[in-house]
Amino acid sequence: MRGSILSHDDEAPEAPLDGLLRAVHRTRNTIDEETAALESGATADYGEFRHRKDLCLLELSRRAPALVNPPRDPEMIAALRDLKDAIIRNQKTLRCHVNAARKVSAIIMKSMAEEDSDHTYSTRAARKRPPA
Repeated sequence: MRGSILSHDDEAPEAPLDGLLRAVHRTRNTIDEETAALESGATADYGEFRHRKDLCLLELSRRAPALVNPPRDPEMIAALRDLKDAIIRNQKTLRCHVNAARKVSAIIMKSMAEEDSDHTYSTRAARKRPPA
């Protein structure tokens, strides 16, 4: 094992690529969980998902030096490809939810504006006035 680092539990040394592979899998699992929650419409703590993704990003950035001239490991290549696909699915799902929230917000804002208006310049207000 070249350039080993200690694992989180400080029990045994871990090869840098092994740690990176674990971090990639953990990140993909976190992203897949969030995507599944969004797609199912389940009540979820999205702040917690954001926090978990932040921690995953921190761990990936700390372990990134293991990718400098990495061996052509098929397992690592597949894991990174799977992570990329999971991120793309997550982005599409998040974009869909943000767009839906914008549409609902626009409907609510329009409804509030109509409620607050005294209808002075609306065609509906002109029809309600008694003839002079």
